[in-house]
This record gives sequence, structure tokens and C-alpha cells, in this order.
Amino acid sequence: MADRLAAALDREEFVLYSQSIVQLQLEEPAGPFQEVFIRFKEEDVKLLPPGDFFPILKEHNLLPDLDRWVVDRLSVWVSAALRIKPDWTVPVSNINLSDATVADRAFGEYVHRYVDGSSLSDGALGFEVDCDTAIRLASPLENLLKEVVPFGCRLTLADFDGSDTAFSAVEKFAPEFVKISAIGLASPTISDISQRCRNMGTQTIAQYVESAESLDQLRDMKVDFAQGLHLSPVQPL
Repeated sequence: MADRLAAALDREEFVLYSQSIVQLQLEEPAGPFQEVFIRFKEEDVKLLPPGDFFPILKEHNLLPDLDRWVVDRLSVWVSAALRIKPDWTVPVSNINLSDATVADRAFGEYVHRYVDGSSLSDGALGFEVDCDTAIRLASPLENLLKEVVPFGCRLTLADFDGSDTAFSAVEKFAPEFVKISAIGLASPTISDISQRCRNMGTQTIAQYVESAESLDQLRDMKVDFAQGLHLSPVQPL
């Protein structure tokens, strides 16, 4: 199966999906924003969930190859869209990075060819890293950011729980965004995270927003962005 997945990278048998991230506070209007996901397209055209193939890729150290493929395909997608509509506003696209990719010293250099004066320049590419990963792999992440931030790439710390450890990661890495759960955290906790992050120059994204009521509450709590099925489905890029 590992060989099958490795071959799939060369045969274009993965598919990119996306979900919109919607701005809630309009003090400084932002452009289109999305998170990019990946699926493996089997020969029978059934799309398998990520959990079915990620452990195999991880075991055989193929996740850095997959993350490179996503950057490459995203660049192709943006370039094709701009050829059709030159005045199209390129969305900011967040890509989830694996632990192995964060630790891969060559990944930053690989990214350069896609963000240095290309269709993914000017802040169109963002990297999403779990807060736990950022803490465990602090030194490699710091090195990666030194290479890609000067080219406009943005960092999002995901699974942010508002703990002292999590806020120490914000102080250390100065992410553009932190991503919190609209379901698993209490309203006072979300309000506190939102206020503290604003004071630190970091914006908040609430995930798993599934109702208009929840959306209104998040807006009142000064959360900056929201993401979830109430706002947008996960759909083919």
C-alpha cells in the first residue's frame, strides 16, 4: 500500500479540497481565505478519508513528499485561474503541515520556488501547524519560519486551547492566526483567548461552526474568523 500511495503522487491520484474561512470582524476587510485538504482518489473513484492513508504515509516517511505535492498543485491551480481571469483575487490558502515536514530542512527551500515572485507570492500561502507540534518541534519550526515568512507565508497554530503553554507558543512564533474549537471550549475561554490574542497581534479562527446562533456568539466574542459547515462545505478545489 505504501508503494501504491507513493506511485499515486506521480500519477496525480490525489485530489485537493477546500473549505472557506469567513471573516467576522470587518474593521480591516480581508480577502478570500480557505483551508486546503487532500484526499486519495482510488481507481474506482471513491474518495477515502484522510485517516485511511495518512498513517501509512507517516510510517514510510512519505508525508513530506505529500506536502510538497500540495504546494505544487496549489501553485498550478492558482496559475491556471489567473490565466483565465487575470484580475482574480488569489485566496489565502492554509496548508496543514505534518511533523515530518516541519522537521524537514529542505522544505523551506522547496517552498521558495513557489512563493518568490510566483502566483503564491504576496501572502497567498499559509501553513497550519498543531500547537503541540510547534512546542515539540520548536527549533525546526523556527528555522522553517525564518525561511518562508520573508516571502509572505503565514503561520496558523491549530488546536489552540488557551493554556499558558499555548500562549507561550504565540509569544515565540508570532503566528498570524490561532485556530480554536467553537464546540470544545467554553464561551469565557473563547472570549479570553480572543482578547489576549488581539493584544498580541494574532487573529483567531473558530472551527466547527455549525449554527447561526454559534456564529453570532463568536462575533460578539470578537473572534476574527469562523470556519464550519454552517458557513461552507468542504468541496473540490
